[in-house]
Amino acid sequence: MRPDDLDRSEILMFLNTPSLDENLSAVLDTCIERLCAAAQPRTIYRVLPVVHTETGVTLGGLPLQGADIALHLTGCKEAVLLAATLSAPVDALIRRASVTDMTQAIMYDAVAGAAVERVCNDLEAEIREKYPYPYYTARFSAGYGDFPITQQGELVRLLDATRKIGLTVTPAQTLLPMKSVTAVIGMSHEPVKDARRFGCGNSCEECPYNETCPMVGRADSR
Repeated sequence: MRPDDLDRSEILMFLNTPSLDENLSAVLDTCIERLCAAAQPRTIYRVLPVVHTETGVTLGGLPLQGADIALHLTGCKEAVLLAATLSAPVDALIRRASVTDMTQAIMYDAVAGAAVERVCNDLEAEIREKYPYPYYTARFSAGYGDFPITQQGELVRLLDATRKIGLTVTPAQTLLPMKSVTAVIGMSHEPVKDARRFGCGNSCEECPYNETCPMVGRADSR
């Protein structure tokens, strides 16, 4: 991963600020370079059948809980289950900085957020090229809406992600390495009605979470 791969405006968004002064901007440049050098992105995905039932939806035979994920996959007969991680060295970098320099630790965390998004975007582009469905939903992860975070372990097991990319789940359902993502993307031959996630690029006004989402306005400002 190279520093030029990352969107600086997205990093600033994760830092919850529109800009930095010259000194802090230089610190951020250093953090970006160090984190990119430490990152070892790894990804995995599976294309799985989607079955809608009277009680919800299943993905590769796994019942997914919550009305939002069922809505997200409306009209989809297949979906991609993916996982991505920046790997353990990034966690170590953030952990060391949290002891010695909290400003850098916060910046590393923001850079890592943008970096894992870039890894997911690149993986999604690869998937779209390989499986040219006319319609795709946005990525939707356990923890969004009423899709419970407690299914994280089942998703990781369905991907065999522990063995293949070193991704594990703690008893508290936290992914390790921490800068990791699992997500579901629906694929359809008909227009989709996905339950939109924050930062999805669609209108915040139409999003079912626009009253509570901390990112409201970001998509509409693009």
